[in-house]
Amino acid sequence: MLDRNLGRYVKTITAENGYSEEEQAHFLMRLECACIDNPELPPTFVANCLLSLSESKLDELLPFESSNKGI
Repeated sequence: MLDRNLGRYVKTITAENGYSEEEQAHFLMRLECACIDNPELPPTFVANCLLSLSESKLDELLPFESSNKGI
């Protein structure tokens, strides 16, 4: 079970990034598994890595729009 402070931290960072409550719960489950699999890493580091991976996957779904329309 994750530390209460870590749970609050994750809830804050996921809420700030627009995660729904269901997405926050899913993220917490992924975090708990990742922390069990990587006990040598600080849990906040693991949380930030997972958040970063989630954001990069979301970015892959957005269409590319060139800012150089006149070139």
